[in-house]
Amino acid sequence: MKLLYLSRSRYGGWVTFTTHLYHGLLGKQPSIGAHGPELSFSEDHEVFRVTTRTEKTYRDMGNSVPYRNISPEDLVELISDPLGEPFLITALDKHHRELAMELLEKGAYIVIHDPTELRNPEFREAIAPSQVIVIRKSMLEHMPEATYIPHPYMPHGTTDPLDYKEWEERKVSAVSISRLDFDKNSHWLFEANRLVMPTKEIHIRGAENRMYTKTKIVPKYPEYKQDSNRPKDQRAIYPLEFRNAVMLCKKAKYMTDFSVIQGDGGGTQYTFLEAIDAGAICLLHRDWIKPDDSMKDVGSNQNCMSFSNYEQVAQFLNGNMQSSTATFIRSNATRLLQEHDASRIAQLYVRHIR
Repeated sequence: MKLLYLSRSRYGGWVTFTTHLYHGLLGKQPSIGAHGPELSFSEDHEVFRVTTRTEKTYRDMGNSVPYRNISPEDLVELISDPLGEPFLITALDKHHRELAMELLEKGAYIVIHDPTELRNPEFREAIAPSQVIVIRKSMLEHMPEATYIPHPYMPHGTTDPLDYKEWEERKVSAVSISRLDFDKNSHWLFEANRLVMPTKEIHIRGAENRMYTKTKIVPKYPEYKQDSNRPKDQRAIYPLEFRNAVMLCKKAKYMTDFSVIQGDGGGTQYTFLEAIDAGAICLLHRDWIKPDDSMKDVGSNQNCMSFSNYEQVAQFLNGNMQSSTATFIRSNATRLLQEHDASRIAQLYVRHIR
């Protein structure tokens, strides 16, 4: 399968999705060499990014994923081969929209991650639902005839949820690994940190939208420094190695992600799965939780905690969770990793596209 990453973004959910799908197609974890993670090459699967000229050599996309640059003209010619392999657009930004429409006309499939990707009416009209895969059930409200296939996730080696002692002894109270951006309610992190005890502060490690932090965060929260001005051990986790986010979460009891996407919600974001993999309990925005969805903040299947405002977050972090509650939530959460098993999910993509 050819995976087409049609975006300039080098971090975030699009990159993570492409990474886990690629490794799921290979059916194995990236190899660790003498100098760290190695690129995982495959004769059957390939990742492309679009630039002005085609290159024969592979580059490092991060996360042990090799990719090749290809020109728009060569990509159109490649997809026009009637005997060629299936093509899946795993990410699409506005800069590549016209090219994507041409590729879709020639039979490519596309993954739509959230409703913001359907805002352009011309693009929305051009895509056939039969070519669309959505990764969260809530997206079917926006495109009912699309195909729902969960996003893949390859666990690092899930932490034992019954080992309460290990969780209790973690040195970091909470960590944030989602990017600092307009739709992430990132200000909650800074407001909560002003209300918690110093030992309970949220460690902020997400990549930053520098325009957002410059205009919205730095003026109001002078204690925050943009990434290039922060001590090295406090900088964002990007550019990524395949397990950096999980390793950060393994040090923390909780992972905070207060994202709310207009017209969307529910389901599991990659930050949730990375936290669960690491044994950290997810603290989410209450508006993210939807009825009959995978993330549950109450009941016998509770797998996270949710909050309506940052004052509630601070009050919670200043307290202590009982061992039975922590074990209960962490045990329920690990089931989500099985639902997103990368090797199994990747084969669902292959069967659907072929």
